[in-house]
Amino acid sequence: MLERPIERHCRDRRSFFRGLVTSIGATITAILAAPLAGFYALPAFRKPESVWKECGAVDDFPVGEIKLVPLKPLAVRVWPEDWGTEAAWVSRTGEQDFVVYNVHCTHVGCPVTWSPQARRFFSPCHGGVFDADGRVLAGPPPRPLDRYEVKIENGVLFAGRAYRVDDRLARTS
Repeated sequence: MLERPIERHCRDRRSFFRGLVTSIGATITAILAAPLAGFYALPAFRKPESVWKECGAVDDFPVGEIKLVPLKPLAVRVWPEDWGTEAAWVSRTGEQDFVVYNVHCTHVGCPVTWSPQARRFFSPCHGGVFDADGRVLAGPPPRPLDRYEVKIENGVLFAGRAYRVDDRLARTS
């Protein structure tokens, strides 16, 4: 059976407009998606910069004591990377030996407190307890307290990138 020219013309016209609307929709989607994809994907390609934060003068930390200090960034960082004030627990274990602990519990991230009398870190959220080396003694934390890289320059202690340790306190990441 032969098609009538009008039906074929209408079908071609519908196909044309359907293709036109699909093309316009795809173009708008691409225009809107490109900046969003860049916002989420480009940081993965950025080389991580080494960010050191000042903890304080080496002489401010007596050997054998653990002290809470604010971490002072060396460079001013801008939004969206500036999240405000950070702190760390600094333990001086020898004349030039320091361990800088992240203040957050490894379970759900609650800030831990140090008890000098008990020589323990306590997490208020779920009863997590850590010893003076950051090892888990009680509660649900899955691993020891995270630590920061440490360096000393001109008598000043600096904390670098945070990293995890295993139960033997060996660096894992």
